[in-house]
Amino acid sequence: MLEYGGMTRLSVLLTALLLSSCAPDPAAGQTQAGALGTGAGLLTWAPDQGGPRPMTPSAREAITDSLLRGEREVEFAARTGEQAGLRDLFAEAALDDTQAVAASGAPLLTWAHRVTLHFYAPDGATVSLTDAYTYLLPDGAGALRLARRQEDRVLQLDDGAWRTHHWRVLRDEPVPPPTPPGPAPRVRAAALGHPDLDWRARSDDQWTRDLRAVRDLHLTALTLSLDLRPGAPETAQTAAALARAGRAARAQGLTLLLDVHLDALTPRALRALQGALGAGDRPPAFTGVLLRPDRPPPRETVTLWRQALQARFGPVPLGVAPGSSAADFSADQVPTFRARAWPLGLLHGPRLTWQVRAFLRAHPQGSLTVGTLYGPRGWLTPDGSFSPAARALTRPEERPGPLAFLWGWTLDLWPLLAAVLAAVGFRSVFRSRSKPRPVPPTS
Repeated sequence: MLEYGGMTRLSVLLTALLLSSCAPDPAAGQTQAGALGTGAGLLTWAPDQGGPRPMTPSAREAITDSLLRGEREVEFAARTGEQAGLRDLFAEAALDDTQAVAASGAPLLTWAHRVTLHFYAPDGATVSLTDAYTYLLPDGAGALRLARRQEDRVLQLDDGAWRTHHWRVLRDEPVPPPTPPGPAPRVRAAALGHPDLDWRARSDDQWTRDLRAVRDLHLTALTLSLDLRPGAPETAQTAAALARAGRAARAQGLTLLLDVHLDALTPRALRALQGALGAGDRPPAFTGVLLRPDRPPPRETVTLWRQALQARFGPVPLGVAPGSSAADFSADQVPTFRARAWPLGLLHGPRLTWQVRAFLRAHPQGSLTVGTLYGPRGWLTPDGSFSPAARALTRPEERPGPLAFLWGWTLDLWPLLAAVLAAVGFRSVFRSRSKPRPVPPTS
């Protein structure tokens, strides 16, 4: 009896193991941008125009994932020659088309999808929709074509997965060329923190507190750092976080500037930036982008990036560091405050305050960048209150007087002064001990 029970339990365990191996992988719908079901900043839905059945949120997320993941599967097939995964997302005529595109090695990169539902079958297994989006046909770091396309699609739910069966291109129009470079945005800005600071999880209350502090520091903009280098290029939360920050900035009468770090101005980096800006309208209070590529970009590539941004948002100043004649502005054109801790590496509050006030008096108008809100020598403490050095910005009318200059240098040079005094004292003691003592006269 015990032997029979043991065999039964063994059979149950083996059955569970086999079933678990057949279960779908939860990470199958994940990409470098995270889960695509929310749109990842690349896709948004217009109001539904169809029926007869209302679409559930879960079905909408699944269809969104299928639309965006299909593009990435075509990229993978074009890069590796492995086309088996295309059958999970396409069927019939659409499968034939995607296989031909993958074989050609020239897949499209898309963003700013706006999807409109026209029909959702009563059985919940067939969908008809229109997808309008911007696409780029890459050619190295440039593009063979940058255009806006509108197409009809029919998707069916087959074996638990949404597959595109048919599509038809309704309109395909090239994006207009960009305007001539310039002008540069006029901002007096501070950065939120070190470029590694992740600002996507900040709450509305934190954004309100930080941007109110920016206003009280007599600045006009907050700079947010965004890392689009390989390893962390796309995050589905960036667009929503940028929208929250923009609403808080607009409430304070401020603007936001993106400081983007990337290895090169590649087409995939351009799609990642578009995803960070969201699939809808221009983010609130968004005033421009400063690109910091590891390698200097060609002039034609900078023009392409300006064209892609202007096609969606109108004139958006785009800068490059180091400078490019095709960009709207250069980081070298914006005076930037840099604290000087020479010669001992010490910089106490009085000398830092003197340096900041001297910098502000030297640049009373125009754009400038002055420090960070958080971090070493930041204007705010970790709890969001002003640091002692912030007085230089909250009271810009005060002059950097000579007394503050002398007191600041005294605090920063006290180790050197102490060392000099100790050396002088030691030398005097050594001399007093080394002098020959007089020999008392003998009687």
